[in-house]
Amino acid sequence: MQRTLDILSRLIAFDTTSDRSNLALIHFVRDLLAEHGIQATVLLNTKGDKASLLATIGPSVAGGVVLSGHTDTVPVTGQSWAQDPYQATLHDDRLYGRGSVDMKGFIGLCLAMVPHFLASPLKRPIHLAFSYDEESTCMGCLPLIDHMRATLPEVTAVIIGEPTQGRVVSAHKGVHSWRTEVTGVPAHSSRPDLGVSATFYAARIISELERTANDLRTHASHGELFEPPYSTLHVSAIQGGNAPNIIAKDARLHWELRNLPSDTPESVRERVDGFTDQLAREMQTQSSDCLIETLEDYASVPALMLEPGGKAEALAFALTGQHEQCGVGFCSEAGWFQDRGFSTVVCGPGSIAQAHKANEFIEVAELERYREFLMRLTEHQGAD
Repeated sequence: MQRTLDILSRLIAFDTTSDRSNLALIHFVRDLLAEHGIQATVLLNTKGDKASLLATIGPSVAGGVVLSGHTDTVPVTGQSWAQDPYQATLHDDRLYGRGSVDMKGFIGLCLAMVPHFLASPLKRPIHLAFSYDEESTCMGCLPLIDHMRATLPEVTAVIIGEPTQGRVVSAHKGVHSWRTEVTGVPAHSSRPDLGVSATFYAARIISELERTANDLRTHASHGELFEPPYSTLHVSAIQGGNAPNIIAKDARLHWELRNLPSDTPESVRERVDGFTDQLAREMQTQSSDCLIETLEDYASVPALMLEPGGKAEALAFALTGQHEQCGVGFCSEAGWFQDRGFSTVVCGPGSIAQAHKANEFIEVAELERYREFLMRLTEHQGAD
């Protein structure tokens, strides 16, 4: 376990907040693998400041299992830490540091297992796939996934190592975010009859979004695997106007849907578009300059859906002894892997309750338990 903690401490020391480069960490991983004779493929983004990494241990044949995680982390800005968030601190069998649980603990453990993977008579490969930008757009994994589809022999399962306390998660909600921009007509506040208030119309849109959220809760299909067991919708931010004595010309609102796999984001978007189209026509009877436009905002991630007879779930259940399916409300890159044709589950060490917080930590016991999971996976990949 000391090797895991040492590698994890090195990973934590890299500030890979999503708005920064992760290249130093990726090069560290590449060089560590090279020390063991493993050649990794580094895939740069278009700007050349971030990269994902793919490495194969074992024979290049069908039946491989992918262990995948993201290298980026959320910011520490505005958080009160008891210690340097980029200096790993071991206390009471917990390792503290930004990314310790989300999800450098998983990555560090996979890397620490490399000598064991190499020493084992693998008949089918174990692939390591590490991405970027999961915490911002969740789209940094897409070039990596496409590269895997183009270059790897048929893969049996993808295991996303997000923190689930070692539970196998077979489904998660999707996330879709939009911003709706309202353009009205400014006027002096003493003559509102000469203007069209963007903020008034934005308020009506917000009311419709609240009605939609209520309908999702009370009428839409429910999912017993999730908490809460329905799709959720909320307005996260509102901006508008520029002075108390001016009828607001502009208003903008940001809203987000966390949908059950059974509830399509398209149906929610169509309902909102129908309402805003009607509002826009009303505004344009007062001025042709008026406009309402809804655009995709920071993220759009497909839900991870239950896969009847899924190979990834069957494998993970066999390795853990778990029998009951479970789902989570947070989303992950698993949705994208499944969307692109890979049988996928989420299963990783640590608790999501510790993620994104000040004094983030992972329990050493969680790492030890997950190490046993990886040991069993190694045996499985070496079995006839």
